[in-house]
Amino acid sequence: MTTPPRRSQALNSYHPACEAAVDHQIQLELYVIYVYKSMATYFEENQVTLKYVGKFFLGQAAQMKEHVDRLIRLQNQRSGQTRVYHRNIDTPDYNYWDSGLKALEHALDLAMNVNQNLLYIHQLAMANNDARLTDFLEHNCVYNQVKSIKELRDHISNFPVFPSTSEDSLAENLFDKLSLNDKKN
Repeated sequence: MTTPPRRSQALNSYHPACEAAVDHQIQLELYVIYVYKSMATYFEENQVTLKYVGKFFLGQAAQMKEHVDRLIRLQNQRSGQTRVYHRNIDTPDYNYWDSGLKALEHALDLAMNVNQNLLYIHQLAMANNDARLTDFLEHNCVYNQVKSIKELRDHISNFPVFPSTSEDSLAENLFDKLSLNDKKN
C-alpha cells in the first residue's frame, strides 16, 4: 500500500512564482465575475429593453465561475492547502453603463486582461518547467478565454453605435432581441 505524497513533496513541484500567479488569476477572475453580475443586474433592472444583454452577462459570469472553480481546485491540489478566495474582491469601478455597447466594450477589456494574465502564467510555467500547469492552462483556460473574446468582439461589431436618437435606440433593442436572445445563457 502506497502512502500519498507528503505536503512538502507536492510543494516541491509547484514553483512559488507560479503559485502566486495563479492566486492572482483567481482574484482577477472573481473580480470579473462580480463585474459581469453587476452588468447583468443593471441591464435586467434598469434597462428593461435590453434584458438579453443582462442575460448574456449572467451567462458570461457562469462560464467564468466554472473556469475559476477549476483554477481553485488546481491551486488546492498543487499547493497542498485549501484556500478561501472570496474575500477582498474589489467592487466594480462603476455600476452604470451608457449603453449595451459600452458594457460590451468594458467586458472585452476585462476579457483581454484575463487573457494577458493567463498568457503570462503560461510563460512563467514554461520558464519553470511546470508541464502540469502549462498543460492545464492550454486545455482549460486559454482556448475558452480566446473564444469568449471572439464572442464579445462579434457582438461589438454587430452592435449599433451610440443610441443618440430613437432610431438608434430601436436598433439597439433589435440587436438585443435578435442577436442575444438566441444565446443559451
